[in-house]
Amino acid sequence: MTKKGRVINKSNVHIYITEVMLDDKKDNIFLSRWISKELSEEELREFESHPEYEYYAKIMMGTEALDLKKYDVEKELRALKSKQDTTTSKNSGIVIKLWPYAAVAASIAIILGLFLFNTNDSFSSDFGEQLAITLPDGSEMILNAKTTASFDRDGWNKNRTVALKGEAFFKVKKGSKFTVTTKNGEVSVLGTQFNVQSENNLFEVTCFEGKVKVLNLKNQEILTAGKGYRNLDNSPEQWNFKSNKPSWLTNTSSFRSTSIYHVIKELEEQYNLDINTKNINLKTIYTGTFPNNNQEVALKTVFSTLGMEYKLSQDSKTVVLEK
Repeated sequence: MTKKGRVINKSNVHIYITEVMLDDKKDNIFLSRWISKELSEEELREFESHPEYEYYAKIMMGTEALDLKKYDVEKELRALKSKQDTTTSKNSGIVIKLWPYAAVAASIAIILGLFLFNTNDSFSSDFGEQLAITLPDGSEMILNAKTTASFDRDGWNKNRTVALKGEAFFKVKKGSKFTVTTKNGEVSVLGTQFNVQSENNLFEVTCFEGKVKVLNLKNQEILTAGKGYRNLDNSPEQWNFKSNKPSWLTNTSSFRSTSIYHVIKELEEQYNLDINTKNINLKTIYTGTFPNNNQEVALKTVFSTLGMEYKLSQDSKTVVLEK
């Protein structure tokens, strides 16, 4: 089984057609000519090769679903004039229906607004996947399996904040305060390398370079390189370590005095499994490792350590534990 991985570069967070293609005075005319299919072959090729072309293509796909009937402008004007002439004495204000062409323009504007001004970027990794994202300032974020992270790209320069659910490793460029927020706590740095894991009743932070500040419930801790902090089931603790990066980056999940519940959850997320745990005490403490790129070895490593047998369903997606 091979580890999956993707790399996404989001360092350029502004959405607009560059000055080479359009400027503030010409963009409406250019787009109008494109919609009307009046561009020359050279202009069309240049536009289609531009990275922002796909955004406008998606907008046009949305408008193609609109059901527009043919509209006789002259007929409607005559009818309107006739109505005005016969109702002048009763009229206290005339309501004119928006022409379908104006409605089309409004629809395009709405679609454009929803598409371009949603500034929140969100990323999610799949089962057994690592996902690398370059943040707007050049900082790096790598998500472990089944993790979600989001940030506001337009407000990034003023507020470098990432919302995280799951586990991620960060390499932060020096600059203003960089914050990772989770439901279990918050981590703040100025420029460093660190790992954050936040799942259910587990909150763990390890610092690999520089210094980080950890806020968890009523606890505030300062971690330097080689120090870790964890709050598991409302029991905070600190420890020292010697590694220079989290083990999962090299396809190994490692656990230090962790409840077997979290070990099983990691197995499920790395291999897309459903593990039936009715025959196991989920509070059992586990220390050890398992590979993230070999399911058979991973299962044998964990459950042989616990002295338990297991069997797989026919589709190899469900694990049943036996005493």
